[in-house]
Amino acid sequence: MQAINIQIPIELIEQGETAVLEQIAMQLYEKQIFTFSQARRLLNYSVWEFQKLLGENHIVRQYDKDDLAEDLEAIQSGLWDD
Repeated sequence: MQAINIQIPIELIEQGETAVLEQIAMQLYEKQIFTFSQARRLLNYSVWEFQKLLGENHIVRQYDKDDLAEDLEAIQSGLWDD
């Protein structure tokens, strides 16, 4: 079994559940374990909210064919939220 090492600073735990979930989502995205769509859905964030979070934390955006296919599927099924 493989493991993923995610580090959560203590001060984030003190800030509450949202801060911890943001950190988890960003790290999973940055490590390319989650796609952009998966990470933002973990947080229940819109595309723009997650883009802003990544920018504020200086995380490079990764976008490939899988991300595009996932976004197109979300658009077609009505799950896309601006």
